[in-house]
Amino acid sequence: MPSKAFSFRLPDAAVQALSALQLEDETLNQTAQRVIMEHLGVYTKSSTIVDRRLEVVEAALTEVRSQLEELRGKWKAR
Repeated sequence: MPSKAFSFRLPDAAVQALSALQLEDETLNQTAQRVIMEHLGVYTKSSTIVDRRLEVVEAALTEVRSQLEELRGKWKAR
């Protein structure tokens, strides 16, 4: 399903309120997304689980890419 990225600022009081709603291992951005989606009635627990798994996979791929770039640099330096 296509999605759109949103970017906006929140005052400190709103950030503190949002922080109070954070679940374990949830970033503040994920909390904001979940709260908005719950409010709109489109939140599902399974979508959050999939999002978290995708973030783990993306982080792992980023690490692998970094290691490959490091190896490539060492190989070119020979």
